[in-house]
Amino acid sequence: MDKKKPKFSIITVCYNAAPLIQKTLESACLQTFQDFELVIVDGASTDDTLSKLAPFNLKIGGLISEKDAGIYDAMNKGVDMANGEWLYFLNAGDSFFDPTVLANIKEVAEQTKADFIYAQVQTINEPTGVNYIAGASVNLKDFWFKYPICHQGTFAKKSVFTEIGKFNTQYKLISDTEWFIRLFKHRDFKTHYLNRVIAFYDVTGATYQKRMLGMREYIHASFIYFPLPIAMLNLLSYPIIWCKVKLIRELQHTSFFKLYRQWKFKHKTTTNS
Repeated sequence: MDKKKPKFSIITVCYNAAPLIQKTLESACLQTFQDFELVIVDGASTDDTLSKLAPFNLKIGGLISEKDAGIYDAMNKGVDMANGEWLYFLNAGDSFFDPTVLANIKEVAEQTKADFIYAQVQTINEPTGVNYIAGASVNLKDFWFKYPICHQGTFAKKSVFTEIGKFNTQYKLISDTEWFIRLFKHRDFKTHYLNRVIAFYDVTGATYQKRMLGMREYIHASFIYFPLPIAMLNLLSYPIIWCKVKLIRELQHTSFFKLYRQWKFKHKTTTNS
């Protein structure tokens, strides 16, 4: 008899993540709802990342360690390996917000019959020290000028990937956002916003470090998915965004900029993590 498939597949992409991987996986294994598998996609780590997985062997439903062509290639491998009805990406360095996340998502999924559930995330390691909560209900137009959803705040049925495809590895930084755009353009899927924090999100990843490359990729995607005037506005805004990013890099460690961030996120700020 076939083994019962888990409700959730928690996919963790990692590379030389020995200092981070245990905390990430512990946050999964502490969930009150236990019908899930861990899917580990390691990029051929040269440290002791793999040895750190031993305490979680009973929950690991899939493990691969080999070189990849970037994070989205690795995430696509995770999608292929996953056996769960629902997929969630909890990459090394991120963690669940509390032990009731999976139980809450299961309940909401049953109540709403949604195909895609998205929620809030709490940032950690914000360079100014002012961490904040991000996430709100969105529609397709909310993607025109920004990235309104973090993948750490999303659960998707595996059937959605089957229908609209996996992550486009042409994009090195915005492939998850490009996937969300495809999803929101597809009218056959039901999306649901859950007004709660579900994960801690480390903001110092590649997208933060390579902001302008992400912007160039976003402009490219704009010309594919958005009305031409919107795409042109994104293109014309590039020099302004470049100046803004340069200014932020210069000021981010100053007390003035910290006060500005506290004011900007005064209704969404959190304690440092």
